[in-house]
Amino acid sequence: MRITGLVKRYDVVLIGGGHNGLTCAAYLARAGLRVLVCERRHIVGGPCAEYEYFPGYRASITNSPGSLEPRVVADLELERHGLTFTHPDPTLMFPFPDGRAFVGWRDRAQVAEQIRRFSPRDVDGYAALFEYLNRFAERLGASLFEAPPTLRALVSRLETPEDEEAFAKVFLGSVSDLLDEFLESAHLKSMLAMLGVMSNWLSPLSPGSATWLMMRPMSLASSSVAAEHDPRRQVLRGSTGLPLGGMGSIVRAMRASLEAAGGTVRTECAIRRILVDGERAIGVVLEDGEEVGAGIVVSNLDPWTTYLDLIEAPNLQPEFRATVERLPRRGSAFKVALALDAIPDFAAAPKGLERACAGCQFRIAPSIEYQDRAFEDAKHGRPSQGPVFWGLFPTMADPTLAPPGRHLLSANIFHAPNELSDGAWSTERDRFGEHCIDVLEEYLPGLRDRIVDRRFWSPADLEAEFGLPGANITHLDMTPRHMFGLRPVAGFSDHRSPIAGLYNCGSSTWPGGTVTGAPGYNAGRQVLADLAEGGGGKSGLRQPSAIEGTTHDAPTGRNRS
Repeated sequence: MRITGLVKRYDVVLIGGGHNGLTCAAYLARAGLRVLVCERRHIVGGPCAEYEYFPGYRASITNSPGSLEPRVVADLELERHGLTFTHPDPTLMFPFPDGRAFVGWRDRAQVAEQIRRFSPRDVDGYAALFEYLNRFAERLGASLFEAPPTLRALVSRLETPEDEEAFAKVFLGSVSDLLDEFLESAHLKSMLAMLGVMSNWLSPLSPGSATWLMMRPMSLASSSVAAEHDPRRQVLRGSTGLPLGGMGSIVRAMRASLEAAGGTVRTECAIRRILVDGERAIGVVLEDGEEVGAGIVVSNLDPWTTYLDLIEAPNLQPEFRATVERLPRRGSAFKVALALDAIPDFAAAPKGLERACAGCQFRIAPSIEYQDRAFEDAKHGRPSQGPVFWGLFPTMADPTLAPPGRHLLSANIFHAPNELSDGAWSTERDRFGEHCIDVLEEYLPGLRDRIVDRRFWSPADLEAEFGLPGANITHLDMTPRHMFGLRPVAGFSDHRSPIAGLYNCGSSTWPGGTVTGAPGYNAGRQVLADLAEGGGGKSGLRQPSAIEGTTHDAPTGRNRS
């Protein structure tokens, strides 16, 4: 299809204003490009955006920025644009049904003492586990800030039998088996196993379930950027700190950084189609029919929406289109928000630390067997009878997020399958939500008596409202099948696409989901590299915009007028 007469108004049109889209757009604008971000909702940020759960109660679907990359914070000057972290201590509350709890602290000695209470031997085992992963990440040499290696290239880096063994343990084995090698306490194993299966469609007993434990070691091996909030150097996950004003303050700062560099954001601006002329993208058609020309188009959306919905079939090779169609659209997220007139204490909170334990993240997944049963339920189409919780009282860090004297509980829950074997989410949503409150009540006695209002989001709701395919917060599972050179599909892990001038920057791209900003950084870097070389994608077609005074590691500069 040939398109004529379209005026190029921008250098870059970026589809979707989630945190990765804003990150990519900000880097490109700071490199001097005219950038437009189109966001279909009334607010940018996707699940990170501020959300009014109830009148006067504000938070985000995403609870915490545990993985936000310090490089992104520094490059985009997010703190100058209003991002401030608070640093609750303790950082983590992990209660168990037997009345015990693991309380995470920022101080390593205090963490060691917590571990010692469960197993003296595991003080050394815990440290040895992460040292083992850190050393393997260094030997593997897969940077989170560069195009990932293919599996063939990755395996070629295994130089010793020890390297091969580590590869098999981390990427082919289960997180349960890996933890058995280093730890003896079932309580501590459950706490760490939970990290391996977070949002993934698998059990701690599943092959590949240890992959996520490698993400922070690989980040450390990729970058030496240091920062007070650096999530990678903390002794426990969840110890980064919390953004003042909630998660929405992160994307507000990203938008401010983008606009300060001359970028433009349009909300309530849905895209109907990506325009393709010959073999390259030349712009987009908005839902109202307006055509916007651009030399580069970047999609922050999932691959199904980008390639199957926004690109007309004749513009994609049938083989590539079929590959995208075969990607599994599955997740298992459920959301619970509770407005409270007071915060109940955790039954397992140490005496004198009741308020402190309510001020940090809490997680509920009391054993590996419990987590396995939760997945088994979902695998057979049943909401988990023993759901896994990632929760927070965001109003403890910032009381302004609720009316005076009131509080908010925000919990992300797994596993809730997209498709139920019996019934539909339209009727089962509230039933499962109430069951989740019943489970929370076991750990937070008196919770029900303090509830002022409640709201639940089923997987279907999360997909419809926030564009999360199958309610998968990372778009594609973070497992070996969908990592490195296979993310999102083999041959296109460098953020390019089969169409010249079209790029991808969403969670389905390398290095994957959670709030890191790394996919946005990487996509922006690839665009700049291609433009600097006179190309605009796989085919090497030229893009006329100039790139001056920029570096790929930390793009700087201002938008030209």
